[in-house]
Amino acid sequence: MNIYKMYEVTKKNIYNHWHLLTLLLIFVFFIFLRFYLLEAKSSFGWDQVDNAWAAKNIIVDKKLPLVGMQAKGSSGFFIGPYYYYLLVPVYFLTNLDPIASGIFAGITSVISFFIIYFITRSLFSNKIALLAVFFYTASNHMIIFDRVQWPVNFILPVSILIFFSLFKIITGNSKFFLLLAGAFGLSLHVHFTSVFYPILFVFCLPFIPRTKQAFKYFIFSIPIFLFFLIPQIIFSFVSNATTERNAMNYIGTYYHGFHLRRFFQLTADAFIEFEAILYFRILKYLGWLLIPIFSFLYLLHNKEKTKRIFVMLTVLWFIVPWIAFSTYKGEISDYYFSITIPLVLIIISYVIYNMLTYNFITKMVAGLFLLSYVFFNINSFWNTNNKGLDNIRKSVNAEIMAGQLIPFTQGDPQSYIYYIYKQRKK
Repeated sequence: MNIYKMYEVTKKNIYNHWHLLTLLLIFVFFIFLRFYLLEAKSSFGWDQVDNAWAAKNIIVDKKLPLVGMQAKGSSGFFIGPYYYYLLVPVYFLTNLDPIASGIFAGITSVISFFIIYFITRSLFSNKIALLAVFFYTASNHMIIFDRVQWPVNFILPVSILIFFSLFKIITGNSKFFLLLAGAFGLSLHVHFTSVFYPILFVFCLPFIPRTKQAFKYFIFSIPIFLFFLIPQIIFSFVSNATTERNAMNYIGTYYHGFHLRRFFQLTADAFIEFEAILYFRILKYLGWLLIPIFSFLYLLHNKEKTKRIFVMLTVLWFIVPWIAFSTYKGEISDYYFSITIPLVLIIISYVIYNMLTYNFITKMVAGLFLLSYVFFNINSFWNTNNKGLDNIRKSVNAEIMAGQLIPFTQGDPQSYIYYIYKQRKK
């Protein structure tokens, strides 16, 4: 084969597989941004220390917890323990070293990457899916989000799996009851904002087909869901339903009913993930407009039922948390709205794709935005100074060299690292 034929064959292969090559390039970039300087840029604070001790208790002391982290502060009720169980293999392979925290965070982000890609491709196209993982990869907000190891990392993949399952069920594919049961069950081991999902289910109930097949797969899905409830059921019997009573007391304390004024106060919070992912402050309020813009573009040429259902679900994914938190008088953190992240990525990607395919001016604007987006986000990541795990190690080593004893203190990273170093010497 001469050089010209080799060139033609190579060019043809690249043309036929350009989306796979692009995905691979983005993924390599993704891996670099999630694992580069793992010790220096991975935090190891209160939540990570709690998770590390839980893994140690399972591996060393053979104590299997029946509950996970407290759902909210000192509320006295807990999420499920399966997240602790998932941590065990990584902590076991690293001999309980806290670097397992950063590794597991990275693994979780890889899972999210491919779930976002394949579901977006299934719902739209390869090109929009590539844009979605591009924004997920390059966003400094998402890089920071992915590098902090805690159950909250799973909100993103769980949210899009539940969204996708509901969409498929409503549009006639009842087999997705099985995926819905698994994803919702897992959400109970991730964060208390899983309370949004039953509300979303109620809104979707009128649109779910009443067929024998739907009923059959709903029945099949029940054991899957119950599997995720096993530890909580056992704990409830052992503790005489203490956690359930604490949960009801917490709701009674912090629920104040719906107030329109509070609803409007939370407008910025409801769309905060748009602001964070779009990055540029000049675009801060664009998130409020992107949902109607997306809906208009999506329904413009085809108003078939499935597309209307998709738009309805999308709107619900933002409205339900917004209304729910309007009835809550406790402290609200940014990540409480993390269930909207996958929809934010999809909406931004869809709008940018339409700009890239409309006319020369919109192509230029979109292209300039993408280039500047990569530059400024990566620059922000590069210039972020973290007090990472490496600094904590140095501090503990200095204490040990000075002959100091570091006692156990809940949530203190130094006490955990001190324990690990002392255990290794035995």
